[in-house]
Amino acid sequence: MSTDVLAARTDPRTSRGPVDPDAVASPAELRDVAREHGVVAALTALAALHPVAALPGECVLLPDDVPPPAGAARVGVVASDDGALVVWRAARPGAAAADGASTVVVEPPAADDAVRVADAAWRVGVAWVRAGLCERLTEQAVERLRGRSVGGTTTVNLAPVRLVLADAALAHLEAQSLLGRPAAGRAAPVPAATLARVTAVLDRSSRAVHNLFGASGYVDGEAARLARTIDLLGHASGTLPTGPAGGREEQHA
Repeated sequence: MSTDVLAARTDPRTSRGPVDPDAVASPAELRDVAREHGVVAALTALAALHPVAALPGECVLLPDDVPPPAGAARVGVVASDDGALVVWRAARPGAAAADGASTVVVEPPAADDAVRVADAAWRVGVAWVRAGLCERLTEQAVERLRGRSVGGTTTVNLAPVRLVLADAALAHLEAQSLLGRPAAGRAAPVPAATLARVTAVLDRSSRAVHNLFGASGYVDGEAARLARTIDLLGHASGTLPTGPAGGREEQHA
């Protein structure tokens, strides 16, 4: 990959080198963990940094060994590029949850301010994870295209491909700028509109880069699983719900 496109990753303002997944101190570091170690390590680190939280009726994706919110119902399993993620749906007040052969009724309280704050912090963490996963997908695309050529030119050096990669690098920088660089483990307030913007930017980036894999990106392989994981994380946690369950329009993460 050319150095101009790699600059977004190696710029010391946006990357501080390898991060130990077990020693993450701020949400921003989750990006590095996701890029270098994958989604399972990144979400595990997020769960160690912030409590797992989801508003009633909302879904959350978690590694198998990370406990879900109390009363959550298991929806299914998603295969990522580096391990399985379990999809959980947070219980609604009075909802029935299956537990083996029996059925129990869970009645969590309606989402209060504390729940909304925890949910918002989790969503900001997931946004940082997605930013790192998008870079991970881009690096996989570059490695693949380095080994291919068209008309004697290495595919990764073709002008249309370089344009996609440059756009992706800019999208990654934009997402990081919008999220900010929280310090000392505290997430800076992120308005709902900003979080939605981050999600849209990363969605476009991941889908454009995914297309660089051609047909191979749509078979059941690492690239397809990673791209699908990025999409599902955005669908589950990419926006802050508004209204009675999610809070006010001016809600901050």
